[in-house]
Amino acid sequence: MNIPQFAEKHPKAIIFSVAVLGIAGIVAALNLPISIFPDITFPRIVILAESGEEPAERIMITLTKPLEEAANAIPDVRNVRSVTARGATEISINFSWGSDIILAQQLLQAKISSIRNQLPQDATVRVERMNATFFPIIGYALTSDKLNLVELKDLALYTIRPVLSRIQGISQVRVVGGKTREFLVTVDPVRLAAYAMDIRQVTDAIQKSNIFSAVGLVDAHYRLYLTLVNNMYPSIEAIQRTVISTRGSTSILLRDVAVVMPSEKDEYIRVTSDGKEAVLINIIKQPNGNTVQIAEDVKAALDELKPQIPKGVMIGNFYDQSDIITDSFASVRDSIGFGVVLAVAILLLFLKNWRVTFVAAIIIPITVSLTVLLLYTMKESFNIMTLGGIAAVLGLIIDDTIVIVENVFRHFRKGCQTVQHSIQNSIKEIFPAIVGSSAATIVILIPFAFLSGVTGSFFKSLSLAMGLALVVSFFMSLVLAPLLASRFIPVEDFEKESRAAHSGRIISLYKKILTALLKRRYLVFPFIILLAGGGYILYTQLGSSFMPEMDEGAFILDYAAPPGTSLQETHRILLNVEKSIMEIPEVGSYSRRTGLQMGFFVTEPNTGDYLVKLKKDRTRSSDEITGELRSKIESTQPALRIEFGEAIQDLIGDLTSVPSPIEIKIFGDQRSLIESTATKVASLIDSVPGVVDVFNGITISGPAYIVSVDERAAGRAGLTVQDVKEEIENDIQGSVATDIQHGEKLIGIRVRLPETYRTNLDRLQSLRVFSPNGGTYLLGGLAQIRIDPGQSEIVRENLKQMVAVTARLSERDLGSTMKDIQSHLNKNLVVPQGITIRYGGAYQTQQEAFRGLLMVLGAASLLVFIVLIVEFESFFITIAVYIVTLLSLFGVFFALWITNVTFNISSFVGSILIVGAVAENSIFLIHYWRQQVREGKAVNEALVEAGAIRFRPIIMTALAAMLTLLPLALGLGAGTQMQQPLAIAVIGGFSISTFLILFILPMIIIVMNHGRFRKERENIDV
Repeated sequence: MNIPQFAEKHPKAIIFSVAVLGIAGIVAALNLPISIFPDITFPRIVILAESGEEPAERIMITLTKPLEEAANAIPDVRNVRSVTARGATEISINFSWGSDIILAQQLLQAKISSIRNQLPQDATVRVERMNATFFPIIGYALTSDKLNLVELKDLALYTIRPVLSRIQGISQVRVVGGKTREFLVTVDPVRLAAYAMDIRQVTDAIQKSNIFSAVGLVDAHYRLYLTLVNNMYPSIEAIQRTVISTRGSTSILLRDVAVVMPSEKDEYIRVTSDGKEAVLINIIKQPNGNTVQIAEDVKAALDELKPQIPKGVMIGNFYDQSDIITDSFASVRDSIGFGVVLAVAILLLFLKNWRVTFVAAIIIPITVSLTVLLLYTMKESFNIMTLGGIAAVLGLIIDDTIVIVENVFRHFRKGCQTVQHSIQNSIKEIFPAIVGSSAATIVILIPFAFLSGVTGSFFKSLSLAMGLALVVSFFMSLVLAPLLASRFIPVEDFEKESRAAHSGRIISLYKKILTALLKRRYLVFPFIILLAGGGYILYTQLGSSFMPEMDEGAFILDYAAPPGTSLQETHRILLNVEKSIMEIPEVGSYSRRTGLQMGFFVTEPNTGDYLVKLKKDRTRSSDEITGELRSKIESTQPALRIEFGEAIQDLIGDLTSVPSPIEIKIFGDQRSLIESTATKVASLIDSVPGVVDVFNGITISGPAYIVSVDERAAGRAGLTVQDVKEEIENDIQGSVATDIQHGEKLIGIRVRLPETYRTNLDRLQSLRVFSPNGGTYLLGGLAQIRIDPGQSEIVRENLKQMVAVTARLSERDLGSTMKDIQSHLNKNLVVPQGITIRYGGAYQTQQEAFRGLLMVLGAASLLVFIVLIVEFESFFITIAVYIVTLLSLFGVFFALWITNVTFNISSFVGSILIVGAVAENSIFLIHYWRQQVREGKAVNEALVEAGAIRFRPIIMTALAAMLTLLPLALGLGAGTQMQQPLAIAVIGGFSISTFLILFILPMIIIVMNHGRFRKERENIDV
């Protein structure tokens, strides 16, 4: 029993089953998670280690090198890059795509544990897997004119964070900024010296006085008592009454040598929002969390918290990733819906019968619904890749149904007695062609499963959605479409349609033109040369890039004040920057972090970033706005180094360790030579058109006081170098002697010298150091103090010293800009001996992605070749189809060129899809041609007749495919920019391939070896 007979015998069961599955698909769509991109596991781990405030060179020896060597020993490591700054090191380890990153993290942690005794005792080491869930998806800012920063931070920590942490899908709520309450004990060094005491004695006395401890259990009077010693400080006055020492019967109290007052912990970060000091609340989601649902739940939770929020506190949303996700989802969804309407309109225009149109069109929503159901079972999400895959395949979904319905009409016209008989004969005749055409479009998607890197991670979801939709469409067109046609379309419509299907002026004109062309078949050669040469020229004129640019409605502004600039001075400079930001009418809100960044990075106090959120209703693009803002900042604050980037694209760059499009890596053994070369490279590429935000890669840490202890002088005073170090540490940084519990938090008590002794070098040298032998000595007599202007951060890649010169692009594509940069450097840069230059950044990632996609194209072409060989058992037919496919690339390149769209990974994928589309339409035409030959017609006549049979379906399919993609190609709405190059490429390829299949393919078949026709005829007869 064949498929039509089975469907005819079980129509109710089939229709009911499809209806149930369709409803299940709708339910799955309502429950499918929504995200901007597919859930990608990036093969990158970052180690962030800290050890006091030691110089970068010291940290390199004690921390960086041991950790680098530990990381390098882990399997599947591709690249290890380290940045060593004062007191900290950041080591980024990139693994091969497809590695078990969780296992790699465990191995790395075990390796670090095994070398822990080689690291400084005070070193703290964090090991983090880098993925999209590490970065905030939602950000709120707390500002107030009434509450201070301590109170705002407490509100965020103890009132808001516990409520938000309970929301499903949230893994962490980070509170950034604000101040932490402390009690500061400011010791007067003169009074302290008068009592012949050391600041460490003060700290020790406070620590031993503020005690709350259990000292044992007492079993008495039939009860068990817990004995507690409770001498906790209840107030500042109690702290002041602390006995530090005694002189005979006289007690020396803390208030005799120090002042105790409420204070705030020293923070070397500063956070603002919309021009006000703020506390930021960042929401981090779990890997499987639904961003849109989390955003709604957070808003609802904050609404419920309003009664607990003090008056005068403003809670502003400065970033919400769900906005771009929702807008992108709506845009792509609307593009799909609008495209389907256009495609149905084309069908109605050609078929002129609403019943026939309905049968062809109903397959689309059913196929989409079942595809969504399959995506749900595979734990995929709605994102711009899966939705884009569904949108890209809608035209091909219609094609199978059109072919079957058209062929049923043709068989009815040939004399079949009933519609059912026409359906059975039609499907029996065309079944091999349907299988072959569907296989040709499905097999090109198989190689995407083996594509690695960022490209593979993104386009696997797209190819999966497309493949599932095509498989579902294949079965729906074979089972449901004939069943609906036999039940829904009356015989009168079949009779009317069968008379009109192959008649009309257009068909007659087509036959005449094709007949004339076949007689002048050798004209095909100049046409092939023209299209092939024109395609090559267009390709060379196209710009190239990595990923399509997206206007996300938010951008990042990274900044760096001159090296060593204090936090307060950096803040003053940035207040002027914020004036420029607020002058931009499209800016909705912004937040600023100084001494801190969104990511997991080593950050100096003079650096940070802005996250600027744009208004939805605006006429200018994000690039235009950042261009204006860049000009304003560069003209008003020339000392400030700035760099712009889109929020989500910056996130992807950080996750892949290639945050900048342009990166020129300079390797060498001599740091001074590397840095001088980097400075020359930066100055050279700054003059290249389109290059902006150039940074020479040299980051200077702030200045430092270097204290060199005279060991002999210290020894004579009865001191060691360690004693002097501890004295200075207590004097300058101070030490938290103990803490007081206040509600849910602990408030520290810090002991240190007055501010004047910490900020003035002369005062610092006059510090008195108490000796165990009873004497006091000036610090200046025990040590020399000099000022170090600052050291540059040390960058290494794969254990080699390096400086990376970076830059971004403005109104220019990546490929042509990099060619100009390479040419400019080759002409004007003399590379010193021992220096090597490599190109990284997004350019390197683009080259790797293009190589991967080129392999996918080759594999897809080979698979389609196999399908054609299996279908026709003829090499020359397969080669003819491939010539048409190659010529169709002219349409791809022309469409990209005329729309000024770069050749990137999205348009590359569109080019690959054309391989399957051309093969699909060619298979049907060749199938009908071979059938006509089998019936005894001459080769030329058979080609003309086959073309006439396929003319209307090919035109309808091409128009339907192009119109379904038209909304995406226009790039209307957020998120569509990612699929826009793919849509443009497919439309361009479809438009030219339609003409080539109808006119050029028959000419190529005729021109190719005439001797093969006899053999071809014999094979067909068999």
